[in-house]
Order: sequence, then structure tokens, then C-alpha cells
Amino acid sequence: MIADPTMLQQTIDLLFTADDRYARHIPVVLYSLFENDPGIRYRVHLITDNLDPSTEKNLQLLCKKLGYGFSVYRLEENMFADAPVNKHYSKAMYYRHLAFQVLPVEIEKILYLDPDILIINPLHPLWEIDMDDHLFLAASHTEEHQGLDELNRVRLGTKSSYFNTGVIVMDLDACRREVSEEQIFSYIHENGPFLLLPDQDVFNALYGSRTKSVPDEIWNYDARKFTQYLLRSGGEYNENWVLAHTAVLHFCGKNKPWGKTRPSRFEMLYLHYAEKLNRQALR
Repeated sequence: MIADPTMLQQTIDLLFTADDRYARHIPVVLYSLFENDPGIRYRVHLITDNLDPSTEKNLQLLCKKLGYGFSVYRLEENMFADAPVNKHYSKAMYYRHLAFQVLPVEIEKILYLDPDILIINPLHPLWEIDMDDHLFLAASHTEEHQGLDELNRVRLGTKSSYFNTGVIVMDLDACRREVSEEQIFSYIHENGPFLLLPDQDVFNALYGSRTKSVPDEIWNYDARKFTQYLLRSGGEYNENWVLAHTAVLHFCGKNKPWGKTRPSRFEMLYLHYAEKLNRQALR
């Protein structure tokens, strides 16, 4: 299906940050969004340091066919030279912290998504949640694990729950007033060796108290933890409930649905959208 421009009413700015390896998976996110949030015009923004021309062209063509805008912003690869990385975490994961500085000033608010996400119900209601003077909206995956939450508070010197950074609504205007590049780089330089989930630790240490919590079972469902969600809900959050209510499935962790090691019972749902994208010749 190709977008009918007359159907697209509301406009929402959407952000990804990725190197070429992860940017190649953004098309599945966008196609699942298009299928499950019709009537919304998304403008897609990508902050990167290393993007193959073919990847950029494919994203441009896909966004055009879906009726979405598309813009790329390139950073120098050495910007986060002191930041810890490994084979699962590249420097690109830190770039979301600079969205307030990199993106044009006319963009007042943006919704960030990781590239390992699938949209299975309308996403735009997240955009409409009142931020109540917070800088960010995000979900915690540890609220049901009080011991883990407490450990993260002690480790990072925070008081809030530990937020997952795979889905974040950012008030960019407020960030431009309150956030500084120097603060981010200084924290990474001083604490780099002690960061366990690097950019996520930075986010929670600096902005956890300025983040409003949203329900993870709706807006950032950890696809690895079906059993935990089922138990904590007394059996309510079964597969049918997830398909009817969850907006964002997040394939957290090192095992991805496009890899050799399958991460969860929702892997086939991801592959279903990937195959539909291929059949539509939109890749």
C-alpha cells in the first residue's frame, strides 16, 4: 500500500540514531508504523556518523512511498571518543543525547525510537501524552523489580526508576534551555569505566528526575519478558492482550529477530512485517 496524502493529517517528528549496520533495519520499523498508525504524517530524522549511500537512498525512497519526510544529519565519528562501546553498542547510541543541538530549532518536540522496534498498534497517542513540564517521556523495565531499581539508584546516585531509552519523547525546546553538551561529555568522561548500559546510564543519571514514566507494557514492551509481563498482570497480558493493546514491541538485548539467534515468541511477528515490506517492493 502506498500513502494517500489526503489521509495524512497530523504531523509527528520521529528520530533514529544509528550507524549503517542498524540503519538497515529502520525500514521494517517504518513499514510497521505505516501499517498500524494510518492517517499520521511522520517526518523521519536520522542522526548518524557512517551511512552507506545505498542505505540512505533506500530510506529516502521508502519514506517517499509512505508519505513521510526524511532528513539525515551527520556527526563526526570522534565526537564520543571517550564513550564506552562494544560489539553490541556503537557510538551512535549516544547521538540521541545531542538531538536538541543537532536538529533544526523549528522542531520543538520529537519521538525517538531504536531501530530494533516493531509498531503493532497506533503510536501517536504517546505523542499526545501531557509531559507536565518534564524534559522526556520514557518507560521503565525495572519497576516490577524493586531490588534492581534500588541497585541502579545506588549505582547512579538517582532517585527515579531506571528508564529504558529505546522509546523517548523529547521536549527539544525545554532541552535547549536546560541541557548542555558539556554536561553530557563531562559525565561520560568522568564515569565511562563504570557505565554498564552506557548511554542508558548517562540518560538516567542526568535526566531520570526530569523524565515522566509511561507504561512499558504499552509503549516499550520488552519482547524477551513475555512470562514476566504475564505473571505481573495475573495472566491478563497474554498474546491476545499484547496484539490488542501494545503499541511498541522492543527487541531488547543482543539477540535480534533478524539474527541467527531468535530472541522471543514475537520473532515471527517481526519477520511477518519484514516479509510484507519485501513483497510490497518498498525496501
